[in-house]
Amino acid sequence: MGIFVFAFTATGKSSVAKKYKNVIDMESTLYKYIGNDLEDESLKSTSRFLNEEWPENYFKALKEVKDKYDYILVADEICNDFILNNGYEYWYVYPKRELKEEYLNRCKKRGNNEEFISWYSKLWDEWIDKCEEDKCASKKIKLNSNEYLEDILPNLKLKK
Repeated sequence: MGIFVFAFTATGKSSVAKKYKNVIDMESTLYKYIGNDLEDESLKSTSRFLNEEWPENYFKALKEVKDKYDYILVADEICNDFILNNGYEYWYVYPKRELKEEYLNRCKKRGNNEEFISWYSKLWDEWIDKCEEDKCASKKIKLNSNEYLEDILPNLKLKK
């Protein structure tokens, strides 16, 4: 069974999932909303139509992939109870608190809109506190400056 990895925004979830066959990025917006180009980073924090099957459709998808990948990358807090209630192993991967500006710049470079960046900035300390206070995660990994998921996940298998 794979490990669920709660990874902060801009830690390289999409990049590592595209490069390695044993990693999947379970981007929740693909299940949460209908219509629009949901892969477009500039659309994050914009008004979209909520999928009436949310969040059950996402939980179903997580169950379908949990045995197919070594790492299931998630970011949405909707997963917390689902993962805990099912007894799945999970890790937290998050940046050191002092790296806020670096991460805001990563968001800008990848095309997130200003509304998203403002929201991300406001919740920064709250999210880091949550990671640090969690007592159930089997592993907590703090990323250093210029470090990404690819740098810290063991046993990655390149796609061919």
